[in-house]
Formats: sequence, C-alpha cells, structure tokens
Amino acid sequence: MKPKRPVQFIIFAILATIILVSCQSKEVTSAKVYIQQDNWEKAKEQLLTAVDVYPNDLEAHYLLGEAYANEREWVKMNESFDKSLKIGPKFEPQIKNTLEKNWVTAFNTGVSKINANDMEAAIGKFKDCLLINPERVEGYKNLAVSLTRTDNYAEAKNVYQQYLAIDPKDLEIMQQLAQVHFELKEYTEVVELEKKILEIEPENVDAIVNLALAYDFLGDADMAIETYEKALSKNPNEKDLLFNLGRLYYVRNDYDKAIENFDRVIEQDPEDFDSNLNVGNALLTIADNERKRLLEKENDGQTVTANERENMKNLYCRAVPYLEKAVSIKDDNPNVWNNLGVAAINCGEKEKGEAAFKKAEELNQ
Repeated sequence: MKPKRPVQFIIFAILATIILVSCQSKEVTSAKVYIQQDNWEKAKEQLLTAVDVYPNDLEAHYLLGEAYANEREWVKMNESFDKSLKIGPKFEPQIKNTLEKNWVTAFNTGVSKINANDMEAAIGKFKDCLLINPERVEGYKNLAVSLTRTDNYAEAKNVYQQYLAIDPKDLEIMQQLAQVHFELKEYTEVVELEKKILEIEPENVDAIVNLALAYDFLGDADMAIETYEKALSKNPNEKDLLFNLGRLYYVRNDYDKAIENFDRVIEQDPEDFDSNLNVGNALLTIADNERKRLLEKENDGQTVTANERENMKNLYCRAVPYLEKAVSIKDDNPNVWNNLGVAAINCGEKEKGEAAFKKAEELNQ
C-alpha cells in the first residue's frame, strides 16, 4: 500500500494556491485577462472599480497607471504610479520601465518631427516628455528650442526657467534664456542673467557681449562702452562689437574713437555701408566744426594760418573716399550724395562735388 503523504502534499499545495489567488481581487484578476486580450478599455473599467473598493491595492494602482499610459493620459498615469509606490515598492521596476519606454518614444518622435520641420508636432511630443518624466532635462531643452523656432518666446522662457529650476548652473541654457529675453525686449532680465553667468565663468565672452548689448539697449551708454571694451579685449576682431562701440562713441560726439572702431570694421569688410557712411559723416562733421572754429577766430580779429586752412581742407578730403564708397554700395540716398558734394567741393574737387549735388537733386525729385 502506497503512503498517503504525497496526497496530503498535493492537497496542501492546492489550498495554498487557492489562498494566494484569493488575495487578488476579482477586479484585478479580470483586468489582467482583459490586458492579455489587449482590451485596455475593459481593463481600465475593472481597475477603476478595484482602486475604489480596495484603495490600498498597490497592484491595482500600478495596472491602472499602465492603462492610462496606453491611452497617453500621462498625468493620470503618474498619479496612479505614485499611489502604487506610496503603498509599496513592489512594482517600482515595472513603473520605471514604462516611464523610460514612453519617454524615449516621445522624445525620439519629437526629434524626428524637428528634422521634418513639423514644429507643432515636435512641441506636442516634447510636452509629453515633460508630463511623462519632468525630471529629465532633455525634454525641456528640445521643447524650448522648438518653441523659439515658432517665435513662441514667452512659452519658451517659461520652459527654460523650469529647466533652470532643476539645474540652475547650466550655462548653455542660461545663455539660451538670455537670447529669449532679448527677443522679448526684456533687457533688465538679460543683465541679471548674464551677471549670474559671469559669476560662474568670469571670462565667458558670450556673456560679456550680451551684457554690453543689454546695457546698450537700456540706454546705459557708460556701462555699455565699458562692457564693449571688455568684450573686445577678449575678441578684438568681432565686427558687431566694433560697430556698436563706434556707434556709441559717434552719438556722444567722440568722433575720433568712433572713426577708429568703424575703420576696424572696414578693414574686415570694405563693403560695410554703414561703417563707410559713419566715418565719412564723422570726418565731415569734424571738418564743419573746424570751419566754424576758424570763422569765429577770424570774427574775433585773429589770424587764421594757412596751415589751419590746409588741415581743415584735409578733413574734407579724408571724408570723400568713405562717402564715395558708401554711394557705390547704395546709391539711392540723396543725403549721402549731398554730403559727398559738400566734402568734395571743400576738398577742391569742384567737378566731383557738382556731380554729387546733381545726383542728390535727381533723387529728391
């Protein structure tokens, strides 16, 4: 006769299985069946009932999160996952896997949409990234870039600020945010941001340049000049810096320094219309001021020397080639032709001056 112990063991195993199954609610059991059938809608119905009846069922919350993920209801997904993790860590690996899988899919799709120049679709995908996992900074970067490409600077600013709340010392993002502030004409904010960058990296050339520009736009000429000169000490051949510094000196009537900077622009780009025009006009203004000085001297009964007259003439003569270059680049401005006429006549080039005046008259008709 065979012993009874194996039969007893089988009975015990069956009872244990029944006990284990009974720990899982019928709603969760039904939901799993529906999930295997890929019927997520029915599964969600069962899981909503389960978490209502059994609010401490961590598996029900986890599976409900998966159901929401399937529907791309990212906020509700995370709410369910958070509830599951709050009860216990059992499903943490599965939750991390779901978050990673969906984040990567959304991110890669967003990148492909950028490459296809479908910016609205890209924006939608990167917004999904932020909802799926707001701690991953790559989504913020690409969302902000996509927003700036559609000129949505106000929203881009908000996204950059969210990023910096996570990583407040990312210099690249700080600089990109500064550019957004420029687009929004928020120059005070640019100054504050660039100063923060320079506290971290004192020799950051881009920050110095942007700081100078911001001071310039704010009308703080003294700080702008000081900062432009500092920027040029780091990058002495930067044309825009040279031009802007020259322009500030020009409006302050410091024509010698203005000419110096505009000439350095022309050395690099002889076809720069504005720089040629500004040097020509600066020399013409200096010459006119010298003429006035000499007339006042004569009126006071003082002798004006031949050397003084020659120096004045030379100033007019120096203006001529710059103004000629300017009209050769753009010949439709009567004021430039008129200034060329004044400079040429006073330089002793009568024929050239009269031709310039005639051209100015024609353009004014």
